[in-house]
Amino acid sequence: MDEETLSFFKKNGSKIELTIKRCGTEHIEDIISLQNRVYGCIKDKNTFVSTTIEELTDSLLLDACFGAFFNDSLIAFTLMVVNRECSRNLGIYLDYEPEKRLQCVTYDTTFIDPQYNGYGLQRFFVALKDSCARDLGATQALATVSPDNTFSIQNLLSSGFEIAAEKPMYGGFRRCILRKALI
Repeated sequence: MDEETLSFFKKNGSKIELTIKRCGTEHIEDIISLQNRVYGCIKDKNTFVSTTIEELTDSLLLDACFGAFFNDSLIAFTLMVVNRECSRNLGIYLDYEPEKRLQCVTYDTTFIDPQYNGYGLQRFFVALKDSCARDLGATQALATVSPDNTFSIQNLLSSGFEIAAEKPMYGGFRRCILRKALI
């Protein structure tokens, strides 16, 4: 997907038109700004670990990064680390062999401007990454979520993920590692 305008609806019927497109390095400032706004609104700061500018730049060059834009403003972002050998491949934390890790993608981060919550963007981004991952030949998707972030865990579970492990990660924060088969 290069760019597509889609309609999103809240349960109350309100509608919004968003442009979904791949993000590149030209979007880095908007991505960092959105991430900082979202982080600032989170009550329990332990539930979200910000992606560094180095990680974002790396992913904008190598991975699958998508943004949702309203009137040309970035209001939501998601990032999938493709099936490559790197420290961000969560198969490492599940003790997968290198061959199996190369069949895995990592659904690394998703953040949405709080005023656009409720439009189903998290679920949409999971489906978009599922499709992209299958196109890449991945057989498994992996993700991490704070066990205290019940909303995100529920979204992933309802999208076919299962909890595979709980481990300290990202400087000692508790994280559930979730996985789902893509084939």
